[in-house]
Amino acid sequence: MAKQSQQTKAALDILGYVLGAILNLVFYAVVAFGIYYVASNVYEFSYQIFGDRVVEAAPGRDVEIHIAEGESTMDVAEKLYMNKLIVNKTTFYLKVQLFEYKIMQGTFLLNTSMTYDEILSVITDLTKALPEGTS
Repeated sequence: MAKQSQQTKAALDILGYVLGAILNLVFYAVVAFGIYYVASNVYEFSYQIFGDRVVEAAPGRDVEIHIAEGESTMDVAEKLYMNKLIVNKTTFYLKVQLFEYKIMQGTFLLNTSMTYDEILSVITDLTKALPEGTS
């Protein structure tokens, strides 16, 4: 009986070590996946702000956007996002705020193959606005 008890204890100890090792592997796999997921999302978010992200490859399609007087930067970002000119309105908003762009009012011709920098070079330059009544 004592021999069987020692064998059972030894089997339970081995089972405990194996289960512990498996749980450690699962834990570290979940942590590694979590780090990868967060890092890839941070990279994508940063690339949208500082990189050359576009919605469509060239030639894209032209879209006329009217920016009214008093529209906020987030309103403009929402308008660009709804017209599929930018990938993410939050990253566009942050880029405008970080680099202190001054968005002009007027009607502008933009393209879905333009980067954030190209879009901003158009909508921050009043000389690139379409003449009134061109629509």
